[in-house]
Amino acid sequence: MYQYFLMVLFAITGVSLASSVKIVRQGDEALVEIFGKYDRKKLEPGLTFLIPFVETVAYKQTLREQMLKLPPQQCATRDRVFVTLDFIVYWRVIDLEKASYKVQNLKEAMFNMLILSIRTQIAQLSVEELHTVRHQLNNTLVEELDTTTDPWGVKFTRVELRDFTIGTKATKPEYSDKKEAQKLRY
Repeated sequence: MYQYFLMVLFAITGVSLASSVKIVRQGDEALVEIFGKYDRKKLEPGLTFLIPFVETVAYKQTLREQMLKLPPQQCATRDRVFVTLDFIVYWRVIDLEKASYKVQNLKEAMFNMLILSIRTQIAQLSVEELHTVRHQLNNTLVEELDTTTDPWGVKFTRVELRDFTIGTKATKPEYSDKKEAQKLRY
């Protein structure tokens, strides 16, 4: 009977010690909560030991540059011509604490802010200007989005207008893939 008790005790101790070892990869960062409260403890790349059942990794995120591909967006220009725009956006987390605790769903919030900013900027341009001010449009969007998302700990590094087509009929923007739409929600 005593032997079984010791085996169970050693098994529980071994599992708790194994779960307290955390490895953070290069370019990543993790936030640790103590009994569910964040106490400004961050895990840097490398091997770290946490106190079992007390400290838990709450958020883990890469600090490397990431790409966000927007589905084609239908926008109206200043001269009321509808254009379909294809943008690609590069961003990175600069402050994991803000990105985790200041906004509920970071990717969905960024996606919505991007669409709003793009439509606002395109509405100020005519179709003819759209051909010539592509670089200026990209820079304006980066500056505007950086200002808006600074409280979230996110930096937009590039916003690129890849292509646009001129159309006459407005259609609701659709996601190219249902899985992509679900990823943005979570």
